[in-house]
Amino acid sequence: MLDAKKLFCLSALAAFVLTGSPATARMSARQIYKTKAPGVVLIVASQEGSSSASAGTGSIISADGTVITNCHVIYDESAKAPYPAIHIFLKPDKLTGDMNKDLSRHFTGEVVAFDKALDLALLKIKNAPAGLTVLTLGDPGELGPGDETIAIGHPEQGGLWTITRGVIGAEFENFKGVSGKDVFQMDTSLNRGNSGGPLFDVRGYQVAVNTAIARKGAGGVAITGVNFAIKASVVKDWAAKHAVRLAYGSEPLKGDERVAVADSSPAQPAPGPATPAPEVHQPAAGSDRTYKDPSGKGSIRVEEGYGSDDEGEEYIPDRAAPDTTDVRRHPPKVRRPIRFHKLYRMPPHPYTYRKLFTEVDKVRARAQGAFDDLDAEIHKHGK
Repeated sequence: MLDAKKLFCLSALAAFVLTGSPATARMSARQIYKTKAPGVVLIVASQEGSSSASAGTGSIISADGTVITNCHVIYDESAKAPYPAIHIFLKPDKLTGDMNKDLSRHFTGEVVAFDKALDLALLKIKNAPAGLTVLTLGDPGELGPGDETIAIGHPEQGGLWTITRGVIGAEFENFKGVSGKDVFQMDTSLNRGNSGGPLFDVRGYQVAVNTAIARKGAGGVAITGVNFAIKASVVKDWAAKHAVRLAYGSEPLKGDERVAVADSSPAQPAPGPATPAPEVHQPAAGSDRTYKDPSGKGSIRVEEGYGSDDEGEEYIPDRAAPDTTDVRRHPPKVRRPIRFHKLYRMPPHPYTYRKLFTEVDKVRARAQGAFDDLDAEIHKHGK
């Protein structure tokens, strides 16, 4: 007869065989971010000595420092060639919002291969450090509309290594007439700066490369939640043509784990009488970013937009009690919108890197000063 110790071991082994793993395949968004974000990189590409550059996201797909990204992140359309200067930044252990700290892990890179039609590019981190986090591809054929996805990247006016989530909305073969360019459409939030970054499934496998967003439709109507990512199957086949062999992860994707989980938060009480929404004040300036120059002689700064080109709104003072003025004898004066002098307007800047060797604090101070003057102008006209 088997003793109790042997019987326990056999029971544990049987349980492992039946379940395949003591852990479930599904990972939380927090788990995916914690374990996969170190495999996501920031890419800044520019001409040598230029004051402007292109920025995007990439994924480490090999321990030797091979990175997959979009071609448009590293390709200079005006020169009809890839940018000669490629800067790659690895994620720090802790993000602080201080660019001097967050972008301290700086390396140079080189272009291995690119394809404009597929919008894919392979880069190599020069002198890559040991112990890189490598992202594993997942079979996109296992996914479809309704499946949950997560993106990590560097969206404009957002933070570095930002995580967003959503679901797949549709699939397209030969996207925009390009043979073999198969994509997912999803509502997972993307913005400029996310280009080339990974799209994950709930197992933490990279199932696509984020590549495009839809912003405006016919008649200038805004479009939201329509974004596109190149399927991992396209990446896998294209990389193989350039001697980069990639395999799909083997963790099974169970039927009850592939669909986005519904919100399980407790029901909210029925709303009471409608109340006016509080006024929301947008920040005066966008989030400037400064990236260290690889030569150590300075930095590259990004200006990501300040305010808007609106000319101002009508100022309406608060009133403690309703106005009982007889409108028949004293008709109310119609106050027209105030139009501010162009000195107080800050038109949006393009998402581009400019003005080498400048300090971001000076730019922020100038922008904040302009908006302080604007506030004072509003107050003066409102009295």
